[in-house]
Amino acid sequence: MKENRSPNSIGLAGVAVIATAVGAVAVGALAIGALSIGRLAIKGLAVQQAKLKSLEIEDLRVTRLHAAEISVTGSLSLPDAHA
Repeated sequence: MKENRSPNSIGLAGVAVIATAVGAVAVGALAIGALSIGRLAIKGLAVQQAKLKSLEIEDLRVTRLHAAEISVTGSLSLPDAHA
């Protein structure tokens, strides 16, 4: 016995596929929004201890620096001290 369906009905499987696609788009949008807000929200950062093998910073302003060992591969220039 064949079931007569109207051509306009999507069916449960079609609704599930559409709902899954909409959910995937929503989750992706939330993830992208969270990443962009996270990048904008970092204004102040306090780090107690960090060990890095390599770090490159284009512009850096330091208030206080304590260093045990410094090696410079390029050029290093310091401002004139006015005491």
